[in-house]
Amino acid sequence: MYIYLLFIHIIAAVTAIGAIICYPLIMSSARTVGQAKFALVLLQKTANLPKIGGILLFLTGLALGFLETDLFHELWYLISIAIFLIILVILAGLHPACIKQQLTLLLQTQGDDLPDAYRLIRRRSAWLEGIANLAAFISILLMVFKPF
Repeated sequence: MYIYLLFIHIIAAVTAIGAIICYPLIMSSARTVGQAKFALVLLQKTANLPKIGGILLFLTGLALGFLETDLFHELWYLISIAIFLIILVILAGLHPACIKQQLTLLLQTQGDDLPDAYRLIRRRSAWLEGIANLAAFISILLMVFKPF
């Protein structure tokens, strides 16, 4: 049973983290209002990947812990769970709100030049994406190397 849960855990991680890593790449390519609208709609459509993958990742991670109860005494495991919760708050709450604000602003924008208000919200969104990416990277390091 453990190996099957581990397999699902890894697939969920690839699904969730792969989507997270792509967010900044997609958004950094938008130079006009039309491109930014398209990129934001694309992010909204792919927003379920980190959510579904993340929930599955969390559940399988806990299930692995219940199968191997020693994991609950491992600091790397507990820190990984805490980091996951940080990522979850960012991607399930804060980031979607930023996307919605950006899209609302762009729908009111005339012309093709990105307004300063959009750029300000985009910077906040990029900052959140960066934190989520860094947290995912640290989480992967902890799970692979199990340093403590």
